[in-house]
Formats: sequence, structure tokens, C-alpha cells
Amino acid sequence: MEKYYLLNINKQVKILTGDIPKEFIKLLRISNPISIYICSPWITEFSNGYMDFIKILSQKRSSIQIFTRPPTNNNTKLLLKRLKKDLKAHIYVSNYLHAKIYVIEGKKEKYVIIGSANFTEEARGNIELAILISNNDLLMKRVIYALLSYLRPYCKRW
Repeated sequence: MEKYYLLNINKQVKILTGDIPKEFIKLLRISNPISIYICSPWITEFSNGYMDFIKILSQKRSSIQIFTRPPTNNNTKLLLKRLKKDLKAHIYVSNYLHAKIYVIEGKKEKYVIIGSANFTEEARGNIELAILISNNDLLMKRVIYALLSYLRPYCKRW
């Protein structure tokens, strides 16, 4: 008799350390997403061309929802304006946001990263830890539901 587990730990779960934003970008590059969710209190552009997520997102033509804090400087404000204008991203802000969750939802590939790293240049040099869960429809739906039903009511549209 075969046991059913919510996750296949050996195939679907990986612990990420170090440069979590780069890991997300790597997954974004190889996937064909329908929807992308970025939940990070702080968001910045990256100095490395490989990390040009606006260019990558524009090639993917996906629905994009971003949860972040209201911009506190002009660079972040300009970045959010570009995401909203150029990519039609839906941006939600809250002064109290602390969660860091990154989701890539495709027909074939599905990725959820939950961890400590903000989506910033500074986080790339921090000691960070995250869990990556791949290709699990049930978990994907639950994480997206939590983002939309729990976090979004605490945020206002930007």
C-alpha cells in the first residue's frame, strides 16, 4: 500500500541559502508563467544585468501582483511606476508588510519560495534562508489564496 504525502520531500522541496533573489530570477528565466506574485516589504532594481527582472517579466507576458511597503525613496517610487505602467502590474502596499513570498505559477512549472530575503540588491549579500517548493498544485493554490485573501485586505492599491 502506497502512502500519500502532501509533498515529495526529495523531489519538491529544496532549502535555498544565500542569494534568494537570484534563485527566483533563475526560476523566472526557465519558466513560462501565467501569474507571478512577489511579496517583499522592500523592492529595488539590481545592478547586475542578469537580474533585470523588468526585462524578464516583460518577455513573460504574465499577470503580475506585487505586495510591498509604500515607497520611501524616489528610486523605489520610479521602479513601482515602471512596473505598473510597462508591465500592468497590480501593486498593493502596506506599512506593516513583513512577509517574503515569491510565486511563479505556470501550466507545467510551479514554484513557491518562502523565506527571509527581501527582493533587493542588499539582500543578495545577506545571510538568507528560504524554502523552495516545486510543482505542487495544492500548495500553490493555498499560498496564492493566502496572498489574496489574507494579505490583500491589509494592503491598499497603489
